[in-house]
Amino acid sequence: MVYVTYHSGNNSTELMKSNDDEFVTLCINAREQACSLQEHKNDDNSEWLESIRFPVDSTEIEEFEKLFYQHNPDIEPQPKNNPLSGSKVTLPLGEVLFEFVYADFDSLYKEVKVSLRMYEDIDLPNADNEVLEMINRYRIYRNYKWLINHLAFGSTASALFPPAIMQYADLAAAMLDYYKYLIMLQKEYRDILEFCFESKYYSEVLSDMTPSARYYLYRKINKMPPFVEFNEEQRLIMGDKKSPADYDFSAFADFAQEHDIDAATLIYFHNYNHNPVIRYRCESLHEFLELELNKLIEYNVNLKCCERCGQWFTYKGNYDARYCNRIHLGELRSCRDLAAEENYKKKMAENKAIPIYRKYYRRYSARVKVNQIKKNDFKKWKYEALVKRDECSAGNITTEEYIDWLEGCFPNRKRKEK
Repeated sequence: MVYVTYHSGNNSTELMKSNDDEFVTLCINAREQACSLQEHKNDDNSEWLESIRFPVDSTEIEEFEKLFYQHNPDIEPQPKNNPLSGSKVTLPLGEVLFEFVYADFDSLYKEVKVSLRMYEDIDLPNADNEVLEMINRYRIYRNYKWLINHLAFGSTASALFPPAIMQYADLAAAMLDYYKYLIMLQKEYRDILEFCFESKYYSEVLSDMTPSARYYLYRKINKMPPFVEFNEEQRLIMGDKKSPADYDFSAFADFAQEHDIDAATLIYFHNYNHNPVIRYRCESLHEFLELELNKLIEYNVNLKCCERCGQWFTYKGNYDARYCNRIHLGELRSCRDLAAEENYKKKMAENKAIPIYRKYYRRYSARVKVNQIKKNDFKKWKYEALVKRDECSAGNITTEEYIDWLEGCFPNRKRKEK
């Protein structure tokens, strides 16, 4: 289960992976068996958490685990089934969907296929009861955890919903099916994004339609229901702390006693504002991707394809968006910064007036340093030279005319003959 909360004020998505299934194998009836079957007690989750390129907050689950093992000293600490269990990931609305549709699952699956040769299926006995069945599934997951994570952690969305391999499943076939499932979802949502948001996609037909209308047209064309259902619930979250106020402690004590609540909890609710928030419960990757898409449409978020990397990104409507602000693998700067540098270099290469201006700027600034040209004269020249440079760039004067003018500004030396 993944709990999803949307914050419309800053268009962000907060994801929390439930930890309900983390200690199911450590229940009273299966503690001894589960611990004895644990084969990778020193598993390190940091490798997988580091592959998530968005901030991961694991504070709550770390406190939960600490208390759990304190109250159960006979159980040896174990790595989580899912490294993200109990953690929160907060990121801009739409980014988790975009990251998924552009994830390189092809390369990851090729590596998984090579690694499959090093694994052998475990010959487990038939499960006589639910406890043994649970333990068998637990052991299979532990043995093949690396294979599953290596493919699932190709994106944040898929990492939140890893596959479950059944007890007697063929591992190679199961991993192939999972890979095909990811590729199928990638294609589906790439097609939907293009159909709903691409301005050039059948523009003569769709340009006057909103993304919402285009989406439901897409569903009609693909014989999908005209409605989408999600598991929604409302909860209270702690807000800002109120201004200090004097308490009527006797009234608080009477209230707490009458309503069977401790005074500390009552004071906590009195001191902090609590606001109702809608959150969604997603049980599958497909369900979550559908929710993210619907929120992009509901919040009327502006989408565009980056002209440098070709990937979708969101932008505010008050500036000309041509490039995304993502830093891709192998690069140190975003597409926006790299495109600005590339466009500048291109402009410099195409504009013959700029290197001419630079040449004379260096020449005359050197004369300023040795007092051959006065600073005020140089400052006046610089302004006029920039104006002439722009005229030359615009084609109003030729480069030869520009050079002749520059040579005549401080005629204390002869121009060299070509």
